[in-house]
Amino acid sequence: THIFKESIHSFNYWVWHGFLFRHFTRAEDTSLTPTTHRLLINLIAKQLNWLCTVPFEVVASVNQLSANSPGFLAIAMQLYKEGGIGNFYRGLGISLVLAINPAIMNTLITTGLRLAAFVKMQLGADAEEARDHGPAVTGAATGVAKIIATLVTYPLIRAKVLQQTSSQLRSASPLVIWRHILAEEGPSGLYRGVLAMSYKTVLWNAFMMTVKNVIGPKRTATPQISPRNMGMPMLAMGRQPYVDEVAAQKLEEILEYIRRNRGQTTVANRVEALEARVSEFSTDLQAIKGMLHTLVQHQGQSSSTTPTTATATAMATESLSV
Repeated sequence: THIFKESIHSFNYWVWHGFLFRHFTRAEDTSLTPTTHRLLINLIAKQLNWLCTVPFEVVASVNQLSANSPGFLAIAMQLYKEGGIGNFYRGLGISLVLAINPAIMNTLITTGLRLAAFVKMQLGADAEEARDHGPAVTGAATGVAKIIATLVTYPLIRAKVLQQTSSQLRSASPLVIWRHILAEEGPSGLYRGVLAMSYKTVLWNAFMMTVKNVIGPKRTATPQISPRNMGMPMLAMGRQPYVDEVAAQKLEEILEYIRRNRGQTTVANRVEALEARVSEFSTDLQAIKGMLHTLVQHQGQSSSTTPTTATATAMATESLSV
């Protein structure tokens, strides 16, 4: 009966857990989701789980405490005859409050796995490898988280068990039950049976999470945070340089082509400029030649010129034209 109850209980919880985290969070059940948000989602998932499975809890508890343990169906028929459908929901109010127990556990599991990833990264593992937790790490984180959650909520668990199994305290409130325990057993009575229950719940949840880690899908990894400044100067614009041999070779070819073409262009420009200057100088010489020729003709017409002077002038004109 107890194994059947726990199987139904766990399956129902993980159905609600996956549904809520998938539809009401952005990063699902990872440390990127704020702790309070994860705690609230886990709490709601467990409360929905209790609404579906508390009758199995009541039947299993009564069957466990019965003298002959007649079985699930026999106890269910007996409870229905005694109080109808409402008899299956004994302690529902406390169960809804106790939903904080697995909520704390699952929130601490995520925090514990994040701490384990941090330790791995400090020991030299990269981010992806550090977040790939094996069954042993997951089981250990679950065990520690369940111990803390059980110690925090055990007085409520004790009150719930007495409310479900004791005929005298069936309709009593948790405060009345706690006064009764303090009067009969003292303060230690609030934690009576905590070791046995911790032993059972810690082993059960650690085993369940270990099996889930092995046969289930990979747990959603927390997205990496932005890398811290590792001593490199921050760029005002652009991006960090990188080594690319192919790109560097292509760039060298482009620069060499530019240098070669620029040299050729410079020589051509110089030759062209020199030709332009020679042409201009030749034009000037032609103009001077024309002026001297005109001057000689004018002087020959206006005055008598000796043959020697005329011959010298002609020779000078011929030399200029050459």
